[in-house]
Amino acid sequence: FAHLFGMVRFLFNTNRQMPLTGDSDFRELKKTFSQGKELSGKTLGIIGFGRIGKEVAKRAIGLGMCVIAHDKFIKKDNITLDFFNGENKSFTIHTKSLKHVLEKSDFISLHIPKINNKPFIGAAEIGMMKTGAGIINASRGGVIDETALMFALDKKKLAYAGLDVFENEPTPSIHLLMHNAISLTPHIG
Repeated sequence: FAHLFGMVRFLFNTNRQMPLTGDSDFRELKKTFSQGKELSGKTLGIIGFGRIGKEVAKRAIGLGMCVIAHDKFIKKDNITLDFFNGENKSFTIHTKSLKHVLEKSDFISLHIPKINNKPFIGAAEIGMMKTGAGIINASRGGVIDETALMFALDKKKLAYAGLDVFENEPTPSIHLLMHNAISLTPHIG
């Protein structure tokens, strides 16, 4: 969620620009960066609905997001939110096809293992996603075809990505590391 908040509210860029020109160009910076998105009301697609995917779902539901999920082994599961006052609320999530999740989600969060040394998300899967969507991978490096991802970001098919894991750890592609539409962390998820 740190990647997601950072992407939709331009936190990386604003944190770099404020010290440089915040005292002289405050109004211009405010205008430039005020077009962020709200997460409430948006759809988060979770691919891999195991323990971590379910924890992500809890946070998304707490923010008022619609949650849809895909998992090869889980057909449905209950998500229970426990509140500070001892109350709780349960939600049943029925998993959907991968195609459905890719087509309907504003954001995708991946929580799957790498299988067969082949990316799970490649150009074809990115092509199914909404234009302007975002994707986050904090699961395993190589789950996303990084070349297809950068191409989709350059062509504005996708608006942003958040990566905590990389195909070539511990030496990720310099092109990936320098891309301005990717939020990056060094496998600390």
